[in-house]
Amino acid sequence: MRIITKDIQLPIDGSPTSFRLTKPDAFSGVEILRLLLRLQSAKPEENSSVLDLITSLSSDELRSVMTSCLNHISVLLPAGPNPVMTGSEWGWPELKHDTVSCMKLVLEEIAWALEGFFGDGGRNAPPADATTSP
Repeated sequence: MRIITKDIQLPIDGSPTSFRLTKPDAFSGVEILRLLLRLQSAKPEENSSVLDLITSLSSDELRSVMTSCLNHISVLLPAGPNPVMTGSEWGWPELKHDTVSCMKLVLEEIAWALEGFFGDGGRNAPPADATTSP
């Protein structure tokens, strides 16, 4: 069975708060991946991070990525999961003015969305064996 959710905890106003990340749909995932690949091709000699990706985005790209990511996250309340965002509207207004928590959630969602995508063949993988077949 494919695992598409992951529960995490972040402190909000000093209290641990549980969130559920959901892997994005294929279109949203490819959008994030395209931006990451664009960053890596612009800085091939550097070990780029997700934070580098976020800081390299235009305002429109950043809004799109943040909205897409926050649309795939729910806060786990006693009454049940509640979406952090639905479309461009805040589903959990407590985060609307909490930049640090929103960025942490976005970075967690990006890492979760792309986890395993590059597998063992990512940038930090050891070089392939130089032998060839006849």
